[in-house]
Amino acid sequence: MSQIQAKMVSVLIASTLKPVEDVRAFGKLALSLGETNKYSLFIIGFSPKKPKSKPGFRFFSSMSHFDSRIDRVLAQARFLFRLVQVRPKILICCTFELLPLASFFKAMLGYKLIYDVQENYRANLDLNLGLSAAAKRKATTLIRQAESTAKVDFYFLAEKCYAREMPEKQPYLILENTFQGEIQNSGILHFSGKRTFKFCITGTLTPAYGILDSVAWFREMLKSYPDSRLEIIGHCPVDSFREILTQATKEVPEIALRIDANPIPHADLMEGLLRSDFALLPYRIHPAIRDKMPTKLFECAALGIPVLISPNPLWETFLAGFAGGSSLDFSDRHTAVAQFEKAITQPFFTSSPQESILWKTESIQFQQAVHHLLS
Repeated sequence: MSQIQAKMVSVLIASTLKPVEDVRAFGKLALSLGETNKYSLFIIGFSPKKPKSKPGFRFFSSMSHFDSRIDRVLAQARFLFRLVQVRPKILICCTFELLPLASFFKAMLGYKLIYDVQENYRANLDLNLGLSAAAKRKATTLIRQAESTAKVDFYFLAEKCYAREMPEKQPYLILENTFQGEIQNSGILHFSGKRTFKFCITGTLTPAYGILDSVAWFREMLKSYPDSRLEIIGHCPVDSFREILTQATKEVPEIALRIDANPIPHADLMEGLLRSDFALLPYRIHPAIRDKMPTKLFECAALGIPVLISPNPLWETFLAGFAGGSSLDFSDRHTAVAQFEKAITQPFFTSSPQESILWKTESIQFQQAVHHLLS
């Protein structure tokens, strides 16, 4: 090892179910630290195959079978093995599951522990309608016990609302899921008079995210815009819902379905968005969702792709500044066409979004927080 490498600070960023090249853990946190040339970076995450490392970054697999309970248990052992192997000075846990082991071995291995709070996991349990009351109570207890550790030195919060929902997580820095890249200003978009549209839904696909509502909405749209297309690309982790979604779309050739039990590469999701006229965010407005800012809002704002969203004052205010989209009720099939036609009478992207939607406006604060933790 060269003298330069020997002086670099080792940082381990660990997830269980997020991909090794996750858009946040790798694409933002790891790459931002890599820009400083101060850190040796190691990333643990989900990978169906043995991950190939990149210059400056070494990847390890947490698990390779997304829905395997055995593999999920083994992920804990793999995490511990890499923890001892790497002996990081900074450990960033991106899931609550790893906190117990991270807390137990902290004093022994001498690292600073950061918890990147990407979800309000307890609130999210309410989104899983198939979870029994007993299973929900058990999961709530496990999450509470894992997150109640006093060994965390610093928190990153992926949503502003988490500071209110989880006030015990102190000290913290809010790092929203902003866009990693630059704003692509394609000019004002007009759709009035257009008869063929390409719609797209990307990301995690669950009942709570209103996917079936959007399928029914699109079928109504086809009655007036028969040459339009809907592309659904994403990770569908629940087997039963994957089958329901497949059955709901199999007789609609205008719907292209690409769903998988494993996470789909983020680059593929981006390509789907870029092929579309409108991105659909048909989320049902649940207490666990309404105060959050979906990553796609930032992505579409930066890429110049208008979005159609479920009514939500927070999202509507965000889009209003640059006319980045419109809200409509995806569950109301009777007025689907009328709502859409009203939305497209207005031009979109009449001004450019502010640079606050970009990760580069947050990355310096992130780098400083990590640096100060080592001081």
